[in-house]
Amino acid sequence: MPLISVLLAIAACGGSAVVTLTATPSPDNFVAYRVGLAAIRLQTSGGKTGATVLPTETMVDFTKLLDLSEVVGAPALAKGTYTDALITLDYSTAVIIYDDGSLDGVALRPVGANGKDLGVVSVQAKLDPSDPLLSAPKQVGLMALDFNLAASNVVNLSAKTVTITPMVAASMLPIDTKQVRIRGPLLGARGSFFATGVTPFDNSVAGLGQLSITPSNATTYEINGFVSTGSAGLVQLGALPTKTLTSAFGTLTSSNASATPATTPASAATLPSATTSSVSFAASQVLVNGSVQGLDLDRVSGIVSARSGNSLGIEDATLIRTDGTNTFVPGTTIVNVGANTLVTFFGQGVAEFISPQQISVGSSIEALGTVGNTSAGGTLIDASAGRVRIDLTTASGLVTAQGSGALTVNLTNLGGRAIQAFDFVGSGAAANQYAVATGALDLTNAVVTAPVVATGFPSAFATPPPNFTASTLLDPTTIQAELVVDWSGGTAAPFTNFDSSAITLDVHNTGIGPRHQIHVGSQIIDLAGLSSDPMIAPGTTGSATLFSIGHAASFTIESFNTYDAFITRLRSELTGATLATGMTAVGQYAVSTFAFSASSITLVLNN
Repeated sequence: MPLISVLLAIAACGGSAVVTLTATPSPDNFVAYRVGLAAIRLQTSGGKTGATVLPTETMVDFTKLLDLSEVVGAPALAKGTYTDALITLDYSTAVIIYDDGSLDGVALRPVGANGKDLGVVSVQAKLDPSDPLLSAPKQVGLMALDFNLAASNVVNLSAKTVTITPMVAASMLPIDTKQVRIRGPLLGARGSFFATGVTPFDNSVAGLGQLSITPSNATTYEINGFVSTGSAGLVQLGALPTKTLTSAFGTLTSSNASATPATTPASAATLPSATTSSVSFAASQVLVNGSVQGLDLDRVSGIVSARSGNSLGIEDATLIRTDGTNTFVPGTTIVNVGANTLVTFFGQGVAEFISPQQISVGSSIEALGTVGNTSAGGTLIDASAGRVRIDLTTASGLVTAQGSGALTVNLTNLGGRAIQAFDFVGSGAAANQYAVATGALDLTNAVVTAPVVATGFPSAFATPPPNFTASTLLDPTTIQAELVVDWSGGTAAPFTNFDSSAITLDVHNTGIGPRHQIHVGSQIIDLAGLSSDPMIAPGTTGSATLFSIGHAASFTIESFNTYDAFITRLRSELTGATLATGMTAVGQYAVSTFAFSASSITLVLNN
């Protein structure tokens, strides 16, 4: 039974939709990718704009959506068939920071294909023609949108620019298995459920719709720094003032049900079944960071890059003020903690004391305190009487030694940041000999020189190894490989073959541009140096798949749920006159066989 059910108020003449937004990563790592999301609208098959999901512009940092899907809105829909999502992005005040390994990264200027500064761009994301959004009474659809950072951006570090052709895919099927967040103001709590609005992306701009949420006895709560589980947490939630912002994390699913109307047996066969659809949300955590009982705290989030005593350094942080203002803070933010700082772990359901010493280099934190200035003029957050939440983080690198329930790793990234930005002095850790406790996790493929990605928490500051405790571990057989290739000026023949079984990428094409790699965690494979052309085939593991064709000139993206439909369309497009300018894929790559099993493919054309 779902932990949280999403019960949408359905218009008498139509249905509803729950719209989520996520992002696909890029081998070009971004510290920040903050862009104005001006609007999201849904369009019918007749070309009519029939529903607004996000009516007012808000700022979105797409790097925050690499491991998360965000519910943008849950609008009521007029009856009809919806085939497109129209997304308007505003780059005029964008903040895009590239991770070159330095403390602050490199600020990039967003430009279009013509080299001029980019402003407002509208993108048309088309659903699979065989699976549109159907709106009718008692129907609730779940639409997923995905902003592909790799396909959308080409970085030029020497010019400090990023050339942008936004590629956004859309699907009525799940795009991935990421955790989903629903954030919004508390509208009230009664009995076994509570209701919220939708206010996504840690901003104050509201999306449309309301959600009725029913938690289970296993749901964990953190309410203003105090943790609980099940009914006790729901009681505490119900005592909060209305409009208190809540965030629920979990998994969204959609389902259909049919029922024959009650009637006599003789006439039952002649009556149609009534079909209803619903969207449900299985939640694992509910968080509340509201200001209650006189507390009025600002919140800063980021990765701890250094620690000295009770002072933490965070590079390129995000600051959310008590008035809801969400800003990017370049440079170093200092967070002061102390013996009275209340420390919690994300998702913890049992109240216990956690020492501030648990915060170490590499910790992903949200610190709540008061804002001031350092002696050097930088930003200071005094959380000595506030609180800090420690979130899960990732440690990526190449294995240098394997032990019993342990790995030693030469780190390349920590918390998504290049390792050069971290100062491990005093932490008890060293980047080139980072000790990861793996417990009972499978180490069969985590052999020496293999790339691994561990998810978990760094050990307490100034303690001996292990330096990190992993709750999950990915190795070359499970890491999501990322393929990216560009063709300078475009090419009419990017493949030696493409058919219903696979795409064979021509690595000897003379038009291959500066990007031509497969990234498997910390391992980088040069496509141009391969002895055989890689074959890219659709994944067969049963995981969600999405295949897209982007049209650079028209800013239109066609999405397909199946590889067959994608190839059929591609055959009609790539006939000689149209040129391919870029391609990305996500999936699993086998180095020994040059085989790439793709859960998603995006091919960008010049038309």
